[in-house]
Amino acid sequence: YWNKLVVAGLGGRAPEVFVLHTRTLLRFARAGFAAPLESVLGDFPTSDIDQNVWDATKIDGQHYGLPLDVHAMGMYYNKKLFREAGLDPEKPPTNREEFIDAMRRMKKQDQWGYVFTNLETCAYTFLRQFGGSPFNEDYTRCTLTRKENVEALTWCRKLIEDGLCPSPENFDSWIGFRQGRVGMVFEGIYMLADLQKQKDLEFGGAPVPQVGTEKAVWADSHNLCLKSDLAPHVQEAAWRFMKFLSDNSIDWAAGGQIPTRPSIRATPEFKALTVPSAFAQQIPFVRYHPQLPFVFEYMTEYNLAVEKIVRGRAPAQEALAAAEKRVNEIMAREKAP
Repeated sequence: YWNKLVVAGLGGRAPEVFVLHTRTLLRFARAGFAAPLESVLGDFPTSDIDQNVWDATKIDGQHYGLPLDVHAMGMYYNKKLFREAGLDPEKPPTNREEFIDAMRRMKKQDQWGYVFTNLETCAYTFLRQFGGSPFNEDYTRCTLTRKENVEALTWCRKLIEDGLCPSPENFDSWIGFRQGRVGMVFEGIYMLADLQKQKDLEFGGAPVPQVGTEKAVWADSHNLCLKSDLAPHVQEAAWRFMKFLSDNSIDWAAGGQIPTRPSIRATPEFKALTVPSAFAQQIPFVRYHPQLPFVFEYMTEYNLAVEKIVRGRAPAQEALAAAEKRVNEIMAREKAP
């Protein structure tokens, strides 16, 4: 999808309105494919967007996306397995001690208390909960080898070494949860629709337990973006369409997303959506991947390091050092005249 948008932008054939993830906004804005929204916002109630989510769309002093949702990671859990393990299915774990205890109590032959699903998002959640960050504050240097990052990913691998969860190559984690053989998984709100179709699985949703020193959880957002250089009447129509989607994003929520507008989340219709409502509690401390002009290259290196660590192919320090070196080389190349 990203490649098609880039090619369409280069050829002047991009759609008037298109969707970008928050972490990709910088790349498309700097390329001149997305237009800043300041000239069309008018009286749009930007105060009715979560401030941290709205701020994340700001590049060089202007906003380049209208956030439609926050697709945050949360915890799905099997209520039946909780009861069988003597755990209260209405009080899922909220901290490291409770999380580890639940893992131990639900583990038995051919059954696990917790498994890693998407390694990218699970690892990033733990990394940020441990106080880590992949870059320094002004994004001038990759800092994947900082102590907190190494500790977080070492802890992830230790869960496997201690026998508390299976190594990813030995278990189809999401399918295992849907089969009723896994007690807890951390996944995005976008996986909810699949679970709702499954009538033989009694599941709940809750915020991700805080296992480190900070509250943090991976998230991204779908942002509605405007094509650059639209004729005024086309731009006006495109903005009217974007505003309509935002104003009616309760329908988007019913499809398994979390609206960015608190006024919509305060409606009875949204509050009746129990899992999205639970995941929405995490919005104040969601953490996006860093916005970078070389975001796709960075993600390749980050994901390779995480895969090596969690699968036991390399110690955290070694894998993160290799990724850090390559990302800093990419950054130096980007800065070169």
